[in-house]
Amino acid sequence: MRNVVLPMVLVASLAGAAPVQAQTDLGDVVSGIAQSLIAQEVDKRAYLEAQRLNTVQGYRSYLAQYPKGIYRVNAKRALVKLGATVEPFPTTPLPGNPPAGASAAQVEASLGLSRAQRVLIQKQLSAVGYPTGVADGLWGSKTRGAISQWQKKNKLTATGYVTARQVNLLAEQSGGSVGPTPTEPSVGDDVLEERLLGLTQDERREVQRRLTALGYNTYGVDGDLGANSRRAMAAWQRDENQRASGYLTADQLRLLRRQSGG
Repeated sequence: MRNVVLPMVLVASLAGAAPVQAQTDLGDVVSGIAQSLIAQEVDKRAYLEAQRLNTVQGYRSYLAQYPKGIYRVNAKRALVKLGATVEPFPTTPLPGNPPAGASAAQVEASLGLSRAQRVLIQKQLSAVGYPTGVADGLWGSKTRGAISQWQKKNKLTATGYVTARQVNLLAEQSGGSVGPTPTEPSVGDDVLEERLLGLTQDERREVQRRLTALGYNTYGVDGDLGANSRRAMAAWQRDENQRASGYLTADQLRLLRRQSGG
């Protein structure tokens, strides 16, 4: 209320000194001040609701509605704390051509590597002296470590995630080929990878809890990854510039755990 009183006192004092012909202009000033105060209050309430939810989806919703909002910096900082990108990237980036600011994981995801290609890359890493264990297309900690070691050896930034150039370099070094990047991402690869992960019922409940905590409601935590859970997972994948298959890969499970606190 205090914020309203001061502008209105100022307007009242101006009204007393204003000539008759200025009354219309003064009315416009009063209207403009009122609208500005209302807009600020609506902005504030929208941010407080996002803060109450404290989810990726909540803060992104605020930023989408108020891209120049008073609390936009706070919302962006909150997204970073949640482990999410400040802006959701486009859902269909060109293969090997991710948007500016993409993380190493997102750069790799934009390559659209099939499971067969991932298996081949594991074999190539092992062939040049960086064993990945079983070449199953599931890039767990051993494969990521092998990629990092290979990157260090080749004086590349050791992220544990490959780029298009690195895929080609590895193919040259091993005398092999990864083949063409598929034009249509294979959802079947994700279905198979989730099956190979062999998630227990407790782990499936964990996935549902973590998705819901990030603002992607699975409408139940029962360990049954049904239609609601698949839709929630697909929505999260789209926001993270991943293939929105509704099925979880090993990399996505690690990302989900990081974003929702371990």
